[in-house]
Amino acid sequence: MKLLPVNPLEENYLCLNKDEFAKLLRRTLETDGGGAFFKVLEKVEGVPYYATILIDNQKILAVEVQNVKSGEILVGDSALQMIKKMIEGGPTIVDAFPLSDVDVKMSVIDNIDVYNSTPKIPLSELCPSLGGEPSSLKSAVESDKPVSKSLPLEEKESKPKPKPKPRTEFSLEVPSQLEPYFRAFGNRLVKYAKSIGIEPSRVKMVAKEVRYALGAGTGVHATIEVEGSSDSLMSPAKLQENLESFAYREAAELSEELAKKVVISSLTLKL
Repeated sequence: MKLLPVNPLEENYLCLNKDEFAKLLRRTLETDGGGAFFKVLEKVEGVPYYATILIDNQKILAVEVQNVKSGEILVGDSALQMIKKMIEGGPTIVDAFPLSDVDVKMSVIDNIDVYNSTPKIPLSELCPSLGGEPSSLKSAVESDKPVSKSLPLEEKESKPKPKPKPRTEFSLEVPSQLEPYFRAFGNRLVKYAKSIGIEPSRVKMVAKEVRYALGAGTGVHATIEVEGSSDSLMSPAKLQENLESFAYREAAELSEELAKKVVISSLTLKL
């Protein structure tokens, strides 16, 4: 679905379960009060899916889900069932965009076909912990806010300055016309890796253009290698799975930008 040029509240936000997604949904709705647009990436039975969701402060307005590997698009009831599985399965990677009332109406116009095919179900069916009343959202958000405590001046001054972290070595082997796109992709990948507790020392991306048979056009196949260390409580396998999910979503968005299919052939994480 199309998204208006609005600023995100969160990008590449990791929700470990449906309750964390519900909290993010609350915060997003409270920002502008009209509604929200979400981009969600998650694996269901080992298959990566990329979903876009448009909501107002009471119900789901439009949902579209794409199978990242096959390119199949789900809408209507099948899309709703899939997004429920994605959120319930966790963890999910989410971009959250607050929308005003006007933004919501404009988004409906921009995505009218998906809107017309989507059953309008209450948000509580997607996230039961939200409850049924939108008026409860504000108090729920406020109760989730952390309480900040000011340290005495002496204690602040006594804290040692953190050591600068080493820079990430970035290697890129792609056709020249694709380099700006994959360099930006790599920068986002490094940023996301750090957000989940990976400190990458080296990232290598190799991409090649391929021509499909029977006049099916061209595409781009890419491999990614990430080396580094981690202080995350997640297992290396789970960290790799999260990195893969992020890369699949980036590939789906890059496919739209380049107007050709971008496939992540493999992603290797070495810690």
